[in-house]
Amino acid sequence: MLLQGRYSVVWLLLAQAVAILPRLDILPLWSFPAWLAVAYWYWRIAQGRSAFPPSWQKFALAALVIALVYWQFERLVNLEAMLAILVCALTLKLLELKSARDHWLLLLLCYFLVASGFLFSQQIGSVLIALGQLLVILIAQQSLHRQRHEPMTMLRLSLLMAAQSLPLMLALFLIFPRIGPLWSMPLPGKDARTGMSDSLEFGDVARLSRSGELAFRVSFEGEAPRQQDLYWRGLVFEDFDGRRWTEAPWRKILKAAPTNLNDSQGYTVTLEPGFHQWLYSLAVADIHRDDIRSNSAYVWSPKRPLSGRLSYRVESDISRRKPEPYPDTLRRNTSLPGAGNPKARVLANQWRQLEDPRQRVAAAQQYFLQNDFIYTLNPPTLGENNVDGFLFTARQGFCEHFAGSFAFLMRAAGVPARLVVGYQGGELNAAENYLMVHQSDAHAWVEVWLDDEGWQRIDPTSFVAPSRIQLGADALMREQGSFLQDAPLSLRHFAWATKMRYFMDSINYAWARWVLNYDEQRQWQLLGKLLGEVSPMRLLAVVMLAGGLPLLYIALSSMRLPRSKSADPFSREYLRCCRALARRGVSREPGETPAAFLLRVQSQAPEWAPWLAEVTTAYTANMYQHRENVLPSGGYNNGLQHLRKLRRPFKK
Repeated sequence: MLLQGRYSVVWLLLAQAVAILPRLDILPLWSFPAWLAVAYWYWRIAQGRSAFPPSWQKFALAALVIALVYWQFERLVNLEAMLAILVCALTLKLLELKSARDHWLLLLLCYFLVASGFLFSQQIGSVLIALGQLLVILIAQQSLHRQRHEPMTMLRLSLLMAAQSLPLMLALFLIFPRIGPLWSMPLPGKDARTGMSDSLEFGDVARLSRSGELAFRVSFEGEAPRQQDLYWRGLVFEDFDGRRWTEAPWRKILKAAPTNLNDSQGYTVTLEPGFHQWLYSLAVADIHRDDIRSNSAYVWSPKRPLSGRLSYRVESDISRRKPEPYPDTLRRNTSLPGAGNPKARVLANQWRQLEDPRQRVAAAQQYFLQNDFIYTLNPPTLGENNVDGFLFTARQGFCEHFAGSFAFLMRAAGVPARLVVGYQGGELNAAENYLMVHQSDAHAWVEVWLDDEGWQRIDPTSFVAPSRIQLGADALMREQGSFLQDAPLSLRHFAWATKMRYFMDSINYAWARWVLNYDEQRQWQLLGKLLGEVSPMRLLAVVMLAGGLPLLYIALSSMRLPRSKSADPFSREYLRCCRALARRGVSREPGETPAAFLLRVQSQAPEWAPWLAEVTTAYTANMYQHRENVLPSGGYNNGLQHLRKLRRPFKK
């Protein structure tokens, strides 16, 4: 067996396993079987049944796993791909494990892998899993220096080490500067993100309904608005190329008009971790943050990229009119491509004869009500003229089909119209009285311009499926097969698990509010309350106290002040030697005689046996000879001096 012993290798393999297993939802499927194969290979090497592979084999294996990672993720510079490469390095390094230095390197890679897990999830469940992983790695670290397999002793010491580091960890959490851009990354990788995109085509919102992920949570100050009033505005699309709606570049340079909210309601929105390009609110809204801005279409977005979990307070007045601060732009909201969807244009031209735009809107509403449209997650495929295909042939679609077609008809009828996307509704968590908005609540609707009324919200989905707006997406779509199709294990599939799901989510929400949302602003507020004045000297004093007190405790504990000092100097020296050996993992049992202790060490830790045999001989010989007065003159002092020279254990 290589290295210090069999148990240290077993604990190292166990540490690797617990470091890799929680990341299997991100890693390629072959990664863990590959680790099992390499671990078995190394086990055979450690038992002398196989040899270490030559350099060319290790090089070939490294090239193979990098090629497999590239094949899996189609790139190498990507968070998921880089994590897979790290796990492969952790796996293949086993084939070079020959010394304690290699052992240490593998343990450090395990620590790094555990820390990298927080790039993908910061839920409280992930924190508990990480604590369990750290415990196993700490035990594996101890096993490298212990001669005996004492799992309970190692567990107790690991817990003690964790407890000793707790004050310093809390102090650093409270005072360590919150650094934004240097630590901001698109998390997780772009391909794995779920949510809104910067364009919309028929079928995009329906795909979101297959996800069971949470988009954000909302805590209202007072009673929440009605379900049918919960339109969480995200983006506004004003350019249409015949198939795809996108944001208008000219809108981005038009500043928002001053907002005066008279009858507003306050609430806090907490976005789930991600790469945030838009913020969601009930229009008309006002958000007081220096790093956020709004444009003239009542869309809020960060001035610079924001990632991770984001929380912001909003003031909204949902009854307030939405005027157009730049009336010249209304002409752009009636533009359509020069060709395409001829049947829809003919139908809209009939309505253009109506003088009042409100009559044109009403005519379009009647068309949807009278032609047996179906609201479904599984619409048929549409051809090149997708608006014509939906309005006159398929007549089955999701919210983006209704909204996109309605906006097209309005523009063709000469009524300025634009598409709005975001979320509608939400699930009330009665346990903590906040709203959970899921990706499956994604929705699209239309705004039309009416003189003297401003931009008015029209939701064509409500014409054919009013329960979608009044009861939410869950109540209407639960029976359809594609609903939450990408989350087959989601507890939202089971009504009996509702209370348990609410309880678990309320714990995660509390964790997010009090720990994950501890940003720079909250940090300065708290430090101001605790320290009175936030200065470098006071912060240094906090760190010194938090880090120094545990160290002082350890120093006092290690001094081992004599509790029951023996009157006999030989006994004191012998016990000192026993304590020195105990610090190396071999402890003397209570009541165990020196001879019995020596016999046990000879069988269980033979490398220390020669030293202990010399100590035991010196101790017993001097003790008995001294008491029988057979020592020559000066023998007492020489014997004691000899025993003192043997204080430090050594191997032969």
